[in-house]
Amino acid sequence: MENGRPIFRYMVRIRKATTLDKNAILELHREVARISQGIARTEPEITETYIDTLLQTTAQHGLMLVALSESDLIIAEIHASKYELLIFDHILTGLTIAVHPAYQGMGVGKRLFQAFLDEIQQVFPEVSRVELESRASNQKSIGLYQSLGFVQEGRMKNKTRNQDGTYEDSLLMAWTRPGFAP
Repeated sequence: MENGRPIFRYMVRIRKATTLDKNAILELHREVARISQGIARTEPEITETYIDTLLQTTAQHGLMLVALSESDLIIAEIHASKYELLIFDHILTGLTIAVHPAYQGMGVGKRLFQAFLDEIQQVFPEVSRVELESRASNQKSIGLYQSLGFVQEGRMKNKTRNQDGTYEDSLLMAWTRPGFAP
């Protein structure tokens, strides 16, 4: 039970993304972009070139995981990468998570996110920090991030222009590796 209501936990398999996942990730991002508070990019901005670049960048300087349904369909994806500057080599940034609308609220995103953080701790010993931005109005996502250990570190006034032309604040949030002491 969460917040007094039963939660269905959907069974998923999580693995690293490969170039063979390109079309499925493309369609997933487009589907999520169609919903309010989905992801920052609009549907026309999600192109094959954009997905190719994500796959290449995360393969070289970051991490991308996918969650698959029981029928092996990609239903969620998470990624972040390094800045590619030595002074920031301890940081993964630009974190984005996309969960297909039909699977939202079933624990898929939280499970994928936790697997992502676990993988960072195992495979990236130099990474002590993961950063993301969130719309201030996206309380559901902010609650998820906080439940995973992310802390709000800043606020950028009117950074985000919504599709309806209104502006809202962006929250800067970060996760720090447990036990990290500079």
